[in-house]
Amino acid sequence: MTYFLSYWFWPNPAGWHYHDARVETLLIVSATLVVLSFVISRWRARNANPITRNLSKSWSSASFWFGFVALILTVSRVETIQFLSMRILWALWFLFLALFVLLQIVQFQRRHYTVVKRAHVADERDRYLPKKKVR
Repeated sequence: MTYFLSYWFWPNPAGWHYHDARVETLLIVSATLVVLSFVISRWRARNANPITRNLSKSWSSASFWFGFVALILTVSRVETIQFLSMRILWALWFLFLALFVLLQIVQFQRRHYTVVKRAHVADERDRYLPKKKVR
Protein backbone atom coordinates (compact mmCIF):
# COMPACT_ATOMS: atom_id res chain seq x y z
CA MET A 1 0.00 0.00 0.00
CA THR A 2 2.87 2.36 0.74
CA TYR A 3 4.37 1.71 -2.68
CA PHE A 4 1.02 2.48 -4.32
CA LEU A 5 0.66 5.78 -2.46
CA SER A 6 4.26 6.79 -3.00
CA TYR A 7 3.89 6.06 -6.73
CA TRP A 8 0.91 8.41 -7.09
CA PHE A 9 1.97 11.10 -4.61
CA TRP A 10 5.73 11.21 -5.15
CA PRO A 11 6.52 14.93 -5.50
CA ASN A 12 9.27 14.71 -8.09
CA PRO A 13 9.15 11.71 -10.45
CA ALA A 14 12.05 11.90 -12.87
CA GLY A 15 12.67 10.40 -16.26
CA TRP A 16 10.83 12.69 -18.67
CA HIS A 17 12.48 14.90 -21.29
CA TYR A 18 11.18 16.99 -24.17
CA HIS A 19 12.12 14.42 -26.82
CA ASP A 20 10.00 11.73 -25.21
CA ALA A 21 7.00 10.70 -27.31
CA ARG A 22 4.64 10.97 -24.31
CA VAL A 23 5.74 14.53 -23.61
CA GLU A 24 5.41 15.55 -27.24
CA THR A 25 1.94 14.00 -27.39
CA LEU A 26 0.83 15.79 -24.24
CA LEU A 27 2.20 19.10 -25.50
CA ILE A 28 0.34 18.64 -28.79
CA VAL A 29 -2.89 17.72 -26.96
CA SER A 30 -2.65 20.72 -24.64
CA ALA A 31 -1.87 23.11 -27.51
CA THR A 32 -4.76 21.62 -29.48
CA LEU A 33 -7.14 22.23 -26.58
CA VAL A 34 -6.01 25.87 -26.34
CA VAL A 35 -6.44 26.43 -30.09
CA LEU A 36 -9.77 24.57 -29.99
CA SER A 37 -11.03 27.07 -27.43
CA PHE A 38 -10.66 29.88 -29.97
CA VAL A 39 -12.29 27.78 -32.70
CA ILE A 40 -15.24 27.00 -30.42
CA SER A 41 -15.58 30.68 -29.58
CA ARG A 42 -15.76 31.62 -33.27
CA TRP A 43 -18.20 28.77 -33.99
CA ARG A 44 -20.41 29.81 -31.10
CA ALA A 45 -20.53 33.43 -32.30
CA ARG A 46 -21.67 32.32 -35.76
CA ASN A 47 -24.22 29.78 -34.55
CA ALA A 48 -27.80 30.88 -35.22
CA ASN A 49 -29.55 28.58 -32.75
CA PRO A 50 -29.87 30.39 -29.38
CA ILE A 51 -30.34 27.13 -27.46
CA THR A 52 -27.08 25.70 -28.81
CA ARG A 53 -25.30 28.98 -28.08
CA ASN A 54 -26.56 28.94 -24.51
CA LEU A 55 -25.60 25.31 -23.89
CA SER A 56 -22.13 25.72 -25.39
CA LYS A 57 -21.31 28.82 -23.35
CA SER A 58 -18.69 27.14 -21.15
CA TRP A 59 -17.02 24.98 -23.80
CA SER A 60 -14.50 27.59 -24.94
CA SER A 61 -13.24 28.55 -21.51
CA ALA A 62 -13.20 24.94 -20.32
CA SER A 63 -11.15 23.88 -23.35
CA PHE A 64 -8.71 26.72 -22.76
CA TRP A 65 -8.24 25.95 -19.07
CA PHE A 66 -7.94 22.19 -19.55
CA GLY A 67 -5.28 22.82 -22.21
CA PHE A 68 -3.45 25.38 -20.08
CA VAL A 69 -3.40 23.11 -17.01
CA ALA A 70 -2.20 20.18 -19.14
CA LEU A 71 0.59 22.39 -20.50
CA ILE A 72 1.61 23.42 -16.98
CA LEU A 73 1.53 19.83 -15.71
CA THR A 74 3.60 18.61 -18.67
CA VAL A 75 6.25 21.31 -18.40
CA SER A 76 6.48 20.93 -14.63
CA ARG A 77 6.97 17.20 -15.03
CA VAL A 78 9.79 17.67 -17.54
CA GLU A 79 11.43 20.46 -15.55
CA THR A 80 11.01 18.40 -12.33
CA ILE A 81 9.09 21.04 -10.41
CA GLN A 82 8.08 19.46 -7.15
CA PHE A 83 4.44 18.95 -6.19
CA LEU A 84 3.23 20.03 -9.64
CA SER A 85 4.63 16.93 -11.28
CA MET A 86 2.81 14.37 -9.14
CA ARG A 87 1.02 11.61 -11.02
CA ILE A 88 -2.15 12.11 -8.98
CA LEU A 89 -2.60 15.54 -10.56
CA TRP A 90 -2.77 13.91 -13.99
CA ALA A 91 -5.32 11.43 -12.68
CA LEU A 92 -7.39 14.30 -11.30
CA TRP A 93 -7.06 16.18 -14.60
CA PHE A 94 -8.37 13.19 -16.56
CA LEU A 95 -11.16 12.63 -14.04
CA PHE A 96 -12.32 16.26 -14.20
CA LEU A 97 -12.10 16.25 -18.00
CA ALA A 98 -14.18 13.07 -18.24
CA LEU A 99 -16.75 14.40 -15.76
CA PHE A 100 -17.02 17.71 -17.63
CA VAL A 101 -17.50 16.01 -20.98
CA LEU A 102 -20.05 13.59 -19.54
CA LEU A 103 -21.96 16.40 -17.85
CA GLN A 104 -22.01 18.44 -21.05
CA ILE A 105 -23.28 15.49 -23.08
CA VAL A 106 -26.08 14.85 -20.59
CA GLN A 107 -27.00 18.55 -20.42
CA PHE A 108 -26.99 18.86 -24.21
CA GLN A 109 -29.22 15.82 -24.68
CA ARG A 110 -31.58 16.89 -21.91
CA ARG A 111 -31.94 20.57 -22.69
CA HIS A 112 -31.35 20.98 -26.42
CA TYR A 113 -34.34 21.55 -28.62
CA THR A 114 -35.17 23.37 -31.81
CA VAL A 115 -38.18 25.56 -32.41
CA VAL A 116 -40.15 24.25 -35.34
CA LYS A 117 -42.25 26.87 -37.08
CA ARG A 118 -45.79 25.75 -37.79
CA ALA A 119 -47.52 26.89 -40.88
CA HIS A 120 -51.27 27.33 -40.54
CA VAL A 121 -53.01 25.70 -43.45
CA ALA A 122 -56.23 27.43 -44.42
CA ASP A 123 -58.70 24.68 -45.15
CA GLU A 124 -61.49 25.47 -47.56
CA ARG A 125 -63.91 23.28 -45.62
CA ASP A 126 -63.66 25.45 -42.50
CA ARG A 127 -66.09 28.09 -43.77
CA TYR A 128 -68.81 25.45 -44.32
CA LEU A 129 -68.47 23.83 -40.91
CA PRO A 130 -70.73 24.99 -38.07
CA LYS A 131 -69.29 27.66 -35.79
CA LYS A 132 -69.93 28.54 -32.18
CA LYS A 133 -72.69 31.11 -31.75
CA VAL A 134 -71.58 34.51 -30.53
CA ARG A 135 -73.99 36.35 -28.17
